[in-house]
Amino acid sequence: MAEETGIINQNYGMKSTMGTTSLKPTQKLVNFNKTKLLIHPQAESALSIWQRLRFITSSINIEYLDSFYCPPIRLTKNSCNTLFFINDFKRIDEILRLQSTDSYLCLITPESINDIQMLAWAEVVKLVFTKDIHHPQLFKALKQKAPKSIICKLMGIDSLTIDNYCFFAGIAKTNFEYQQTKISIEDGLVGLPLSMNWLGN
Repeated sequence: MAEETGIINQNYGMKSTMGTTSLKPTQKLVNFNKTKLLIHPQAESALSIWQRLRFITSSINIEYLDSFYCPPIRLTKNSCNTLFFINDFKRIDEILRLQSTDSYLCLITPESINDIQMLAWAEVVKLVFTKDIHHPQLFKALKQKAPKSIICKLMGIDSLTIDNYCFFAGIAKTNFEYQQTKISIEDGLVGLPLSMNWLGN
């Protein structure tokens, strides 16, 4: 999504306060066709992992209901009034991919770096409860890329271990190990010859 829609900003120079002078959140209707929307740099890693590991599912087109019935989209901005999203990745993805005409109610509020990271990584942690999620891949991504203190706080654990992950996810460790073994076997089959003529013998 990020590469296709050009929403990731590579050139930024923001402080933890995003250069905001007002501490009061404001609500406004925003048309994302007319207003440039970027991913906040502190949420970029979380979005990248979310995009890689999520399952794309069909959803109801709520174009005509969204502005009136859905909660406001949480955004923040810098001193140049550039808007950044920090969470609600699925909804932002659907808006940018599927919907084009509506304006959306947005809550624009100053956020600390810690709050931005918490909101963004919460989107990734939610994948733990997604049907058919590959737990070893998600665990590995969290272990390698996520801020450890943020993940431990979100999961309510002392350290990110397989045992703690499985307990949080509500799965048996044997299920985790089965998925881990299965992908190892599948990786080992990559070296099979391209010709499959032997199947007919």
